Amino acid sequence: MRMTEIVRVDSRGRITMPSSIREAVRLSEGMYVMLIADLDKKELRIAPFADPEAKLVELSITFSDSPGALANAANILAKQGVDLLSSESRTLRRGKSAEWVVIADVSRCKCKLEELEQQILEGGSAEEVNFKSYT
Repeated sequence: MRMTEIVRVDSRGRITMPSSIREAVRLSEGMYVMLIADLDKKELRIAPFADPEAKLVELSITFSDSPGALANAANILAKQGVDLLSSESRTLRRGKSAEWVVIADVSRCKCKLEELEQQILEGGSAEEVNFKSYT
């Protein structure tokens, strides 16, 4: 099913989403949404992303480009109760280094972020871990 509403952008670049659409996609106050812009089509999508209780962080992990390196880091995150919501990995230099960028909910993490960083670094092939908070 598709719904369409026409709204105006205010002077600060904000839009008001009609309640009929908020209810249909189950958006509630404080929820996180993901904005996805297709620049070629000049389209914008808004997708529900995480509940208001989520504590979102972006983790950027640089590690050696070797089999199992990403899996080691993912295993540590799983054991600590980190919920991965979005993930993108890429090779920076084939056979040398790679990067994994994750948006995660750490609200149920069993340890502090500093401890999590240390575990990832000690867990094998991770060279650098950076956190950026969304809350």
